[in-house]
Amino acid sequence: MSNSNLIVTDSQSLEISSPLVELYELEYDSATTLYFHPGLTSSVRITKLDGATATLNSSQNVSVGTTLIFKGLNTSGSEVSVSKTVSGDNPATNTITLNSASDLKVGMVITGPGITDTDYSPVVYDGNTYYALPLAMTDLTISTSGVHNRPTLTIGNVESIIRKSSVFQNAEEGGTAGLSSFSLDNLISKRITKRQTLEKYLSIDPAVVSTKATVEFPKRTYIIDSIKQRTSQVVVFELANPFDLEGITLPNRQVIGKYCPWVYQGLSLDTPSGACSWSASSLINIDDDGTDRKYYPFFTDLDEPIIWKYLIHNSASPANILSGKTHSGSAGTSYAANALVALSDGGVFTYWRSEAASNTTVPSITNSLWQRVKLYEPFVSGLTYSANDYVIHPVTNATTKADTSFTILSTTRIYKAVITSNTETPSDVSNYWKRGDVCGKLLNSCKVRYQFKTVGGSSSADHNTVPGTALDTKQALPFGGFPGSRKI
Repeated sequence: MSNSNLIVTDSQSLEISSPLVELYELEYDSATTLYFHPGLTSSVRITKLDGATATLNSSQNVSVGTTLIFKGLNTSGSEVSVSKTVSGDNPATNTITLNSASDLKVGMVITGPGITDTDYSPVVYDGNTYYALPLAMTDLTISTSGVHNRPTLTIGNVESIIRKSSVFQNAEEGGTAGLSSFSLDNLISKRITKRQTLEKYLSIDPAVVSTKATVEFPKRTYIIDSIKQRTSQVVVFELANPFDLEGITLPNRQVIGKYCPWVYQGLSLDTPSGACSWSASSLINIDDDGTDRKYYPFFTDLDEPIIWKYLIHNSASPANILSGKTHSGSAGTSYAANALVALSDGGVFTYWRSEAASNTTVPSITNSLWQRVKLYEPFVSGLTYSANDYVIHPVTNATTKADTSFTILSTTRIYKAVITSNTETPSDVSNYWKRGDVCGKLLNSCKVRYQFKTVGGSSSADHNTVPGTALDTKQALPFGGFPGSRKI
């Protein structure tokens, strides 16, 4: 039930006696909504009732026999006050056991001996618990003509708060588990809703929690469109109205930004969550005069090919480069198109693919005649992999990193090490690894995959696959991803 008349009455009064509270709801995916508030409340409140045990939004140390006062509002806006006695030891630091829970409701404010207010405590409203996070939405305007404004959302550059490796905000105070491998870049295209109410209405007294009356100002909903600024302290996102493009859809979905809308590899049987038909293992089957050849082109989110390390390094002596594949670092030597080379940079190698025939230039990220290449090795349990190493996993028959006869499986993925480890097995939910083969969500990302052409024909099948610079433009790209739609 919604009762907006109370807000109207408050707004028309000469003085509003209760502070304004901002609440944010972020729709991260179809199954996950994250709830935040800017950390402006210090009141101790009930967040959950389980029989005579009340869960609080912060840890308290209250003695048995203490009388506590629980205050809230009824649906007419009048104050309700209930007294209860602490009857047992706290089963957890943020819970108290009472003599009775009758007439208590989620959201009520608690006062009494031993109750200590704590800044940045969670807030309960409309049946949801909102956790403190430094954020602010600014430049909000409403106009009946002209272009819609694009507000900004500023968040502290602290993505580790939301990651699964920590626990979402107050772990010891009832916080919920975080998200696997979360990055602030993942927020692009997500829908965020700003809600505003008065602090006193956080403790409104409903008949039951499931029919909690919500008293609030009109909601404001936006889509996170792009990163406007990023520093070591904050990230500033630019927001767009859901109807920013006058209701244009392609087809029947919002058109925001310039990115492909599909979940990468979503249509495959292994992960049937979206409409992208790219194989989960990046397998491409090509009929070579009656012989079925299997190719595995992998790319980073910057569309850099990821190839087997021992197409450049010597598998018999892994620290050494194969003959003819070391670039001197000086202009002059001519390289054919698709030639693979290693360039020494202060004792550390970088790897490149020539983009043109008779290429005599020096590889660099600003030289369009060269494409950066990443190298992978098979993952072998018990061996050490350093941060930024790429591995292929799972595979069979690999006993060393330099194994030349391993077999790629239908469940194989490319992973990139986040930190050095010799104990953690790569997986999509590991804090030590993240996916290495990631779609850049741009048109070129689609082209290098669906229009893939191998460099060496049948000789570069399986883990010898080398994506060529030339593309098979006769192959059509999947319908619906382009042009221009939101990034997921």
